[in-house]
Formats: sequence, structure tokens, C-alpha cells
Amino acid sequence: MFDFAVGQSSLASLVLCALSVLLFLLVWFFVSRASVRANEQIALLHEIAELQRQQTELLKVLAAQARGNAPSVEADDDSALSLRGFIPER
Repeated sequence: MFDFAVGQSSLASLVLCALSVLLFLLVWFFVSRASVRANEQIALLHEIAELQRQQTELLKVLAAQARGNAPSVEADDDSALSLRGFIPER
């Protein structure tokens, strides 16, 4: 049927080329998806590290206040005492 237009060997090479392109697109999709998920996880880890740093500062201030070494600090004045953006453990 396609003998005069494409030929048997040409048809097989076209099918092989199409399958190769589909395989490439499938692999690219999964690699791209994994990369996006990894970037999201890295952003979340940075956010967790920042929250832990803020909690550490808060604990240092509270420990100093409990010992009586530091004057009392109001929550509005100190960013370490601000609970805005606080995420409790799950």
C-alpha cells in the first residue's frame, strides 16, 4: 500500500523514530517532575531552617529572661519573639 510512497524499510524507520521520540518525552517528563519536586523540598527545608533559627533565638531570649540576665523584651519589638509565621510541629 505504501510501497511506492514510503517503502517498507522507510516505514519501519519512521515507526522507530516515533517510538524513540515518545520514549524521550516520557523520560523527560519524569526527570522534570522529579526536579520540580526536589526544588520544592529544598525550599521547604530552607523555610524549616529559618523557623528553627527563630525558635533558637526565642529560646535564648526566654532562657536569659528566666535567669534574670536580660531586661524584659516586649514581643512587638523583637522579631525572635514574634509568632507570625510560626508553624507548629505535626
